[in-house]
Amino acid sequence: MLQHIRDRAQSWIAIAIIALLIIGLSTVAWDAYFSPDPDVPVAKVNGEKITANEFQRAYQQQRARLQNMLGGADISQFIPDEDEFKRNVLKRIEEEKLILQAALDAGYRVSDALLAQQIRSFEAFQSDGRFAPALYQQWLNQNFMSPGTFEDMLRRDGIIQQYRLAIAATSWSTEQENRRLYGLQEQRRDVGYIRIPVADYLDQVSVSDEDAKAYYEENSARYATPEKVSIKYLELSIANLTRHVDVNEGKLRELYQERRSEFGVPEERRTRHILIEVPGAATEAEVEAARKEAQALYEQIQAGESFEALAREHSDDIGSANDGGDLGYMARDTMMDPALADAAFSLAEGEVSRPVKSAYGFHLIKVEDIKRGQSKSFEEVRAQLEQEYRHRQAEDIFFEQGEILANLTFENPDTLEVAAEELGLSIKQTPLFSREQGSGIASNPDVRSTAFSDEVLMEGLNSQVLELNGDRVVVLRVDEHQESSIRPFEEVRQQIIDQLRQERARAMAEEAGQAILDSLTGNGDLKAIAQERNLSWNHPEPIKRNAPGLDAKVARHAFQMPHPDEASPSYAGLTMSNGDYAVIALFKVTDGDIESADENVIETINAERERYYGATELLGAMADMRQSAEIKEYLENL
Repeated sequence: MLQHIRDRAQSWIAIAIIALLIIGLSTVAWDAYFSPDPDVPVAKVNGEKITANEFQRAYQQQRARLQNMLGGADISQFIPDEDEFKRNVLKRIEEEKLILQAALDAGYRVSDALLAQQIRSFEAFQSDGRFAPALYQQWLNQNFMSPGTFEDMLRRDGIIQQYRLAIAATSWSTEQENRRLYGLQEQRRDVGYIRIPVADYLDQVSVSDEDAKAYYEENSARYATPEKVSIKYLELSIANLTRHVDVNEGKLRELYQERRSEFGVPEERRTRHILIEVPGAATEAEVEAARKEAQALYEQIQAGESFEALAREHSDDIGSANDGGDLGYMARDTMMDPALADAAFSLAEGEVSRPVKSAYGFHLIKVEDIKRGQSKSFEEVRAQLEQEYRHRQAEDIFFEQGEILANLTFENPDTLEVAAEELGLSIKQTPLFSREQGSGIASNPDVRSTAFSDEVLMEGLNSQVLELNGDRVVVLRVDEHQESSIRPFEEVRQQIIDQLRQERARAMAEEAGQAILDSLTGNGDLKAIAQERNLSWNHPEPIKRNAPGLDAKVARHAFQMPHPDEASPSYAGLTMSNGDYAVIALFKVTDGDIESADENVIETINAERERYYGATELLGAMADMRQSAEIKEYLENL
């Protein structure tokens, strides 16, 4: 159908119809392409929706974490199955939902005071070791978050962490287990072995052209070159457009005036509070009892009793009670409840509020000190405003030029030249790449998939606009196509001959090793056999599991061999990492003695074991939750 339309898109009637359609639909299509409904569900957990917006945020965070672990490298080549990667991200979100639901049902909470204390402790929000509201607000702006959104996220993470710890941190290991584990970890094995080199047999092996040809014909698929393409493409990105935005000084000053309140250091108040907690499912009588208790404390304070002393004795906020209810300095917009903020900022220095109701109960608030606010000048924030101005202008240009790019590459399906000239873009080109692997832009699996699609590869058309991330798009077309082919025999002849010689020599070395093993059944002496046959005898000091300098396969196999008896060693044979054959003798096994171990080592083993048990129990609890939960997934919305 698409080809039928394209074939006839040259007539003036078709052009007119398409133009009308483009005018009517391009904006809607472009917005839909880049802005899927953020509220569309990707899953529901016990009826609670996980939105596309939530998923995308978690997905991008996970990719960013992986990219950071890899030192900024392109992670696409490390994610062989993008769909599976997305499903794993979704599964983690579902598990967090399940844990949060279970934690809330069990009564886990994070108090406002504890949340405020956590925020004030972040180094990113501190200046000279003290919480700086301006830095906090700046960080929120840079991450496009409101205080409420960030605080809700911290509160949720804190509740989830409490529940996880409640399960994982209650595990323990016994002294007997620790002894056994230490004995195995520190075990030493007295091992000797002879090595039978493959190289000793290479001169005895010959491979004829007929043998090589027969192997080639039976295994020709091994010598196929993959299908490859190279592409030409146009790239449009906000980052590149940002550099070309003209900065209007007048607009920057207007922006400063609009957002002047953001660049001020707001007034801060040092407060104390006493919390009389009210449970979430409290009855009216319980609420009234808490109110009366708070009122009684207020009257005691008015009568001259110490606020700090009463806070230590009566406050239900464990995060501040020991400090006499001290919450430190806070700006109005960093306080966790509007009612508390209104009360704190309506009091004079030294005054105490009457009981104030919040979601957690009744509070008494005392203002200890007041710091008046200050405002930053335009010059101080100009660089930040310019950066934001450039980015916003570039975003507008990006979406405007994006529509033009989509239209021109569709209207001119056999060339990128028209769009490139109109938008002032250069046509870039890649080297050849396969369906499975590429470099540069072709390291992205979506680019490779698009390049090998029927529409682009077989029909020779421009691709649709392809989004690489939220601020970068490309349109591509195939430049060169190489079909998969079998390399000719003459090209791989020597490679096959070398391979067959190695395989046959390896088989001869293994056969010689098996003969030695057979001769040892009568309690033969492996060292004497080595001397007889002029083979190297290796007998290091008793080894541990990570034996440095010893072939890894030999060391690993030595710890899998059965314990020897007093009369004779245990014997085994295996192919080493380099292809040589080894015959191993295990003479003695000595377990580690925990009595001689350093106390720190024992504590480490105990902690590792408890972490293992804790993780196992957490996984078991998670599996039980999933089994009993009602989870519906809408993978088509990922």
